[in-house]
Amino acid sequence: MTAANRMRRRLTGGARSAVVSLALLAGVVVVATPMSSQAQDPGEVTGLEVVQADGYATLSWTPVAGATDYQIERTPVDAQNTPTGPSVITGVWLPNRTVTPDAPSFADAGFAPGDRFQWRVRASIDSTPQPFSEPVFATTEAQFGDPSKPGEGLRTEWELTQAAQFTSDVNEYAYEAQLAAASDRVRLVEIGRTIQNRPINMFVIGHPTPRPTAKSISGSPTALVNCNVHGNEPSSREACLILARELAFADDRRTIDLLRQTTILLVPAINGDGRAANTRGNATGQDLNRDHSLLREPETFAFAEMLRDYTPDAAFDGHEFGNSQAGDLPTLPPRHQNVAQSIFDESQNLITGWLYSHGSSDGWWFCPYGCQNGGNVGLSEETILRNVMGMKSVVGSLLEARSAGGATRPDEANPQNNRRRKTYSAIYTYQQFFDYFHANYPAIKRAINESIAFQTSNTGRIVFRGSRPIPAFPPPHPGESPPPIDAPGPDQILAEPPCGYFLTHEQYTTVLADDPGVPVELRTSVAERLAAHGIAAHRVRTDDLGAGYFVAMAQPLRGLIPLLLDGQAAEPMVEAVRLLPATGSDGETECTSGEAVPTATLHAGYDLDYSGH
Repeated sequence: MTAANRMRRRLTGGARSAVVSLALLAGVVVVATPMSSQAQDPGEVTGLEVVQADGYATLSWTPVAGATDYQIERTPVDAQNTPTGPSVITGVWLPNRTVTPDAPSFADAGFAPGDRFQWRVRASIDSTPQPFSEPVFATTEAQFGDPSKPGEGLRTEWELTQAAQFTSDVNEYAYEAQLAAASDRVRLVEIGRTIQNRPINMFVIGHPTPRPTAKSISGSPTALVNCNVHGNEPSSREACLILARELAFADDRRTIDLLRQTTILLVPAINGDGRAANTRGNATGQDLNRDHSLLREPETFAFAEMLRDYTPDAAFDGHEFGNSQAGDLPTLPPRHQNVAQSIFDESQNLITGWLYSHGSSDGWWFCPYGCQNGGNVGLSEETILRNVMGMKSVVGSLLEARSAGGATRPDEANPQNNRRRKTYSAIYTYQQFFDYFHANYPAIKRAINESIAFQTSNTGRIVFRGSRPIPAFPPPHPGESPPPIDAPGPDQILAEPPCGYFLTHEQYTTVLADDPGVPVELRTSVAERLAAHGIAAHRVRTDDLGAGYFVAMAQPLRGLIPLLLDGQAAEPMVEAVRLLPATGSDGETECTSGEAVPTATLHAGYDLDYSGH
């Protein structure tokens, strides 16, 4: 079963050796609740409960009057509840961790799944620690899947080594192939190859089997997770490999209903070369998350073709973040100002309307990427995947799982614990994303339709660089400290949009060498890159500009087009001729090249030697 619906075991304070039985029929959970002793001190925490989940345990307790924080203690124990190691403070609960300060909870994570522990919580009043609560003992959930069952018994290298080693590329490909062979729900698709010829694989998951073609998937509800763009940020890659197994074999009602109605796409590693070398960039050193508009690299080119063909409705992009002042799970929507308002608003609904509240209930701290002195992050580059996908009418967010210890989640000085915490928190996030998608699909679809209608109308200004502001979330949640505004300057705004762009035959067809590190045989032209995005271009002949290609603005990717073809853009592929709308002598709307070449016009319908490309 999955993290979102797996049978959970609840243990309460005072349970020295609690026994919990589960009735697995009809999703009924029978919980043993032993009598707990009453606190002898008014500052002692009571009502402690521990609920086991997928790689973490949610602790909740009755608030103590006057408490300013709570410390969470975890101690390894044996089957007789005798400590087998030192106690560790694994968390500090502060009011700004949550949107519900009167219902404290904390997601303890980092332990090896299947191990047994004692938990206690104590309050602080006026900086004075109070007595610990009565202890709660429990054995944590084991790794998902029955080891004796084919497919379910698969384990990644990361799981087999208890997070001591990340899964190698060879083991990843073997695991993916075995999982696809063992489950009818899973199809493995190679969407491209890296510079060093590693496959870029994608899990396509549905119930009882996934839809057969990209076209059929494109016309149905589809959710995507891109798991590993930066090679030295592998936690989401490990999460997606485990998550694929959970989705492939979980038999709970929630998972079955989700997969019957939704196709799940998981891309474990777009940057296989960087992961193998443990580098941020790919084999040329290129940061692939700064190339999703330009498509200089074969990895981003392949990913753009996948987005064009499968058209996911919503997506998450997995990263890690090193700032120790941030929350557990910083997130951020597509902020570029060329993203339609409807996509931005629904992406914010995913984050503040779903993840903030569900995360608080389960003890996870979501906040905006850049919260708590995050610095100059989460800005407006159109090269970033979340911004590109927003301009492609995809609702979504990025995840920046916090790498370091922090004020509310101290570093345990154990790399394996830190790796497990990041990976299982990513699994939690993506499962919540799927639940949001399942519950909100009509609203998501409305946002997409409104976005496409807006983009194809070609109305409103064009912004070359500039972010939408993230409104401050009500305190005490850390959303009160949103990321920088990053407003566009006057030179980054085009008040009146052009009607299109004219490219010469040479501009359109010449293979570009904008990354000399890419082998010649893997380089692509503007024509190929526009086609990979799904941007239409048409062959035309004009009076003064001659024969060439016309890219109309009135199409679904309107927000992206000028960022690629306008000389005023920050990082264009090529400087094409900006064509402006005008009224011709016959009263028809024309698309002209402006004062410099006033007779070079494309008349309404663009039917002068017009042919599709």
